Amino acid sequence: MSAEWKRNRLLAAIEPRVRADFLSRVQPISLARDAILLRPGEEIREVIFPSDGLVGLISATPAGDTVQTGMIGADGAVGVFEACGSRRSTAFAGVQVPGAGFRLSADDYRRLFTASPGLQTAVHKFVEVLLAEARQFVACNALHSVEARFCRSVLEAADRTGVGTSIPLKQETLAEMLGVQRTTVTAVVSQLQAKGAIRTWRGGFDVLDRGALERNACSCRENLLSAQAEIYGSDEEVCES
Repeated sequence: MSAEWKRNRLLAAIEPRVRADFLSRVQPISLARDAILLRPGEEIREVIFPSDGLVGLISATPAGDTVQTGMIGADGAVGVFEACGSRRSTAFAGVQVPGAGFRLSADDYRRLFTASPGLQTAVHKFVEVLLAEARQFVACNALHSVEARFCRSVLEAADRTGVGTSIPLKQETLAEMLGVQRTTVTAVVSQLQAKGAIRTWRGGFDVLDRGALERNACSCRENLLSAQAEIYGSDEEVCES
């Protein structure tokens, strides 16, 4: 098997002494755009570790309204927390930027988690980042303009996927992420194009002026970057599982 698994922050934390067992059980997968990996209430049968691409965590109301509560790239995994808890998903997990990754059965993941203190620490930190992100998104959705949230989301997606300046995010996906109508996103895109910040193409857009996006992004971006740096940079030992 290739060493692509090392691109995932959680898998890279596994100690060499348990790595051979992991490599014998993990399976490479393709993450196709718009694929639904989990639905609310579904049993967690496997944990998915992206090596690239982007997975969005989407919460929905009974009326069908949606909003994004988290992003998962090569920094984490889908189902990594629930697999050791309720064994049930509470949100939609859908592929927003196509990529690749690895899957491990939930049973094998739990055994690997128990055997690898390095993985335990990495998962603790990832879940803490997800919690900080979800809390920040609550404030962001209530207080900031759609344009500011759009810029923040685009920058977050670019950072998580490492795709550079060409971002394969559809406007429909961005509308779902932001919890707004597609027409609202179209209006924001037009405004940013007029400013020379982005240029659209079918199924995505190019970032022409990242500085403009940074200036127009809401303050939540700075808060999230600070939280991520503090959590991932901490050398404090996590609680034993």
